[in-house]
Amino acid sequence: MNTYLNKNDQYFYLFMTTAILLILAIPVGFANMYLGYFHNESPCTLCWFERIGMIVIGILGMFILRYGPQIKYIVCVFLFAGYGIYMGVRHTASWWQRDIGIGLGDKLVGAHTYTWAVVVYWCVVVVMGLALLFIRKNSSMMQDLSSEEIKIKKLNKYSKFVIVISFVVVCSNAFQALIINGLPPYTGKSNPDRLTFDMSIMSKTWTTEVWSRLAHFDLFGKNVPEEVFIKDLVEPKDLTFDKNISNGAFEITKNIQALNENFEIKIPELQKYKHINAIVYDKINDEFVLISNEMALAYTKDFNTATNFALFDKTNGYDMRYIVDGTFVGDKVIIGAYNKTFSGTQKTDKQIDPMLEWQTFKETSGNISPAFFTKKNDWYEPSRKYILTIRAKQNYVHAYANDGEYLYLISTPNKFSKKLILSYASTKDYLLSGEKVLSVGDDLKLKENKNINDYYIVGAEIVKDKMLALSLRYNTFLVIDYKNAKIIDAYGVEGLENPKSFTIKNDTLYILDRTSDKKDIIKTYKNPL
Repeated sequence: MNTYLNKNDQYFYLFMTTAILLILAIPVGFANMYLGYFHNESPCTLCWFERIGMIVIGILGMFILRYGPQIKYIVCVFLFAGYGIYMGVRHTASWWQRDIGIGLGDKLVGAHTYTWAVVVYWCVVVVMGLALLFIRKNSSMMQDLSSEEIKIKKLNKYSKFVIVISFVVVCSNAFQALIINGLPPYTGKSNPDRLTFDMSIMSKTWTTEVWSRLAHFDLFGKNVPEEVFIKDLVEPKDLTFDKNISNGAFEITKNIQALNENFEIKIPELQKYKHINAIVYDKINDEFVLISNEMALAYTKDFNTATNFALFDKTNGYDMRYIVDGTFVGDKVIIGAYNKTFSGTQKTDKQIDPMLEWQTFKETSGNISPAFFTKKNDWYEPSRKYILTIRAKQNYVHAYANDGEYLYLISTPNKFSKKLILSYASTKDYLLSGEKVLSVGDDLKLKENKNINDYYIVGAEIVKDKMLALSLRYNTFLVIDYKNAKIIDAYGVEGLENPKSFTIKNDTLYILDRTSDKKDIIKTYKNPL
């Protein structure tokens, strides 16, 4: 094969040399020398992981300069670029949903330094892809790709200069790592100190915390809470439920009276759905709405026939994997999911736009419109809402209620966020209006060594100035002064197996219960309020 270093080959090596200079001298060199030595900013553990990936890619680039574009070097560049994108996204993702401007350390061109990792590694993929376009037939680079023999290439002055600069940057980073983190087995710090050469100070915070994290590696991360519990649908293995009323945090002296009228759901349109997860009562039309986890809903007066029926296109739109509760806001049925995302319907006698109806529902009996939609020029588009919380950011919810002015959500406690949090959003725009941690009123006594965080609220309704909330654990109804977020009373309720939701009609509670034989039954009790 006729091989030669033609103009194309020269351009490739010039291109590769410049790329090495840019990845090591600018992001790594800037972070190490300018931010490190001049601003005394120290990298955290994830920053080190990002830097190490860039250094490895730079070294692989040097190998390509010295030995040509071997397949193994090119593959390794792409693999480490993928690693770097993952590390950059992982580092940045924990800050994406915080308020504007919040972040770690200094900024470069308006973005925090760690966010640039994603850009740099993405550029590596693009640049390496472009570099491969320089390889032509009958060139020395094509022979390097196809031959098992490795030939040492002669370096020009520019390449030598870049390698020397890169060597200095790598050594400087190693020196900085030694000062900040110490020799192995010491590792990086999640919350680093400012850089100083006073080793009596720096050595005090050397740590081996990374090894303990690796020993308990979790693909989903260490701060991922368990999902909600819905009997026979989703049952997190770490969740257990004591149904004994007397084992709760309060001394229960009052039980809610059970009524003898229970209902088996026989609505034909709902028969094929295995999980009816929510029940809501419409005072305006004196009828109930039953909602399945597949987002099929039926309006009914007797639980035997449906006056109206609709099946949402659940898949297309914001994630609403588990339906947990519902409530009526005016004439709108709110269908609430566990992740604070909700949709809804409303009855209408007006003509429904056919495209809007098709986009929203897979099936419909007619005269049902989506509760939320936007106008797009000459057509309409269905939409779903969600509430962004702060205190309850790490909590799912299992209960929705409203008083007309606000939509209320009650969180389910988990191993990372153990508090019961009441979040509320204005029904005008569904933006968060406030959040409060539930506490105990002055007239209600807690048992010794007990707290309210064991209660697992699966449904809520507002009656006048109070909220009634049903706990799956300990089969207890809590009476809440929701304006002040205080639990002021508690009632036991017998005869429930796995309650999922409830609603109120006049003086009667209608509780949706999942029985041991996998049936959803509606059980009735006297309204204590």
